[in-house]
Amino acid sequence: MNLELSIREHFGSHLADGAKAAEFRLGRIDPYVEICPQIILDFTGVRNANSSFINALVAGLIEQHNVSVLKKVVFKGCNPSIQVLIQAAVELGVQKIAGRVNA
Repeated sequence: MNLELSIREHFGSHLADGAKAAEFRLGRIDPYVEICPQIILDFTGVRNANSSFINALVAGLIEQHNVSVLKKVVFKGCNPSIQVLIQAAVELGVQKIAGRVNA
């Protein structure tokens, strides 16, 4: 069974609170990484976000579960600005694992 989460449903169309993103990841994503074959994070309807939110969600996920988690995660419905933030967060997570950036 796949896990699909509507980010807009939980946070609205503007994503700004990194602490809430981290709390959401810990409670709603991390417990399912090992048991779900695919985790779909649906950003449909999200108009904008800041790096604090996306980094806490995406880079934190990579730090917690390693780069291999990206084989399971699908980022759905991302507008161009969200895509850029997610790409940067993936790079940050990879750099943190490699020890090139301090946590």
